[in-house]
Amino acid sequence: MNKTKRNLILSAAIINLINMIANLVIVILYLVDPEYYANILGTYLYIISYYSIYFIFIEVVAGIVGSILLIYSVRSKGKYFRVSQKYYIAGLIIIILAGGWIPWILLLISMFIPDIIIINSPSEVRREERAEESANNDKKKKVEELRKLRDEGVITEEEFNKQLMDLL
Repeated sequence: MNKTKRNLILSAAIINLINMIANLVIVILYLVDPEYYANILGTYLYIISYYSIYFIFIEVVAGIVGSILLIYSVRSKGKYFRVSQKYYIAGLIIIILAGGWIPWILLLISMFIPDIIIINSPSEVRREERAEESANNDKKKKVEELRKLRDEGVITEEEFNKQLMDLL
């Protein structure tokens, strides 16, 4: 995954989390002492009175869930992004419905950035090559063992082919 795309998605999720937590704090403060916070909140009081308190709580919970889905979709430096795109899409839709406009813009920009694989450092490449090489060596050893068993007559040709297909 492209680092820029990953950073935009993470930024949108974090900004949305901050926005949702701020909304929750403002509503709780208003519920604690409505007369005192009515003067401080000003225009936000209109929003609280216009919407139901329950609606705002549902919006906050949905926004937090959307942010968590976005963060989960880019886990491990975006290595599994193609596998977890459904979480990205779900988080995107939830944030569009319940989030602020800044996360919308960041997510909209991230949609147009191509999804390319991050070039790993040389040590990470070597580590991955060694892991693949050891896995291939294990498979080669098992194939040799199967051939030896087939040549000795312990297993039939059909069993050999079946176990070979299962192995590969």
